Amino acid sequence: MPKIAMCSSAMIMADWLDALKAAARNNFDAFEITCVFPSADPQNIKPEALAEAREILRQHPMEICVHAPFFEINIAAYCNSIREESVRIIKSAVDLCRALDGKSVIVHNGDYTYRIPGATRHNHPALEIQWTSNIAALKEINTYANDREITVCLENIAINDTSIDRCYADLLEIREAVGDSLKFTLDMGHARLSEGTPEGIRVLGDAIGHIHLSDNFGEKDDHLPLGDGNYDYSEYVDFLKGFEHVITLEVIDVGTDPEPVLRCRRALKALFR
Repeated sequence: MPKIAMCSSAMIMADWLDALKAAARNNFDAFEITCVFPSADPQNIKPEALAEAREILRQHPMEICVHAPFFEINIAAYCNSIREESVRIIKSAVDLCRALDGKSVIVHNGDYTYRIPGATRHNHPALEIQWTSNIAALKEINTYANDREITVCLENIAINDTSIDRCYADLLEIREAVGDSLKFTLDMGHARLSEGTPEGIRVLGDAIGHIHLSDNFGEKDDHLPLGDGNYDYSEYVDFLKGFEHVITLEVIDVGTDPEPVLRCRRALKALFR
């Protein structure tokens, strides 16, 4: 059976430490720190907060994952200083994960700057430059993480029309360039809205090291609790129950109440039964 995680974005208006306490009270197996404002900034977490988190985890052991920042940064930026700062920010998420004895950091690819009709990285040099920069940045991040015994899990973000990865094949090509230690986070909500979940499971296969689970209505990435949308997860029960790593219930609620993610867990347990 997988480890089921709550993420701090389920209580996005609360501090990540308060969300961790809620996860401990409600006996989650794992916890994902989502590094988005105002919940968690990996560069500005005080030592006393880390000490308190470690004590919570001592009393209520949970596997820790850290979702590196993804808003307002771009590891594929043309501007060297923006790209370098973006890499540095993601490295700070690796440091946070290491400080809490976590195992994995979820990372997004960078974004293309220009939307050029009909253009791809294969036929337009402006896009090829950013593809190459993205891979170089991921190599640096992955090496930094591996040196600290942290696994980088690259998330499928093809639903964003500027993301470097446009399909599962892109993810495989990136992994081939970066190295086999790079794993994937299969976001099943994203998968539904792109090439499909069955194809994602088939193509990414054993390289899937983490899963994001949420519901939607098949039109946009709603990040709803299971049962609040119309995503039929029943055909994936065996896959999910047999998954050996963390499944994060990536419910996003702009509030401070953990009830939506608890409702999501209840729905998942009912599905497993």
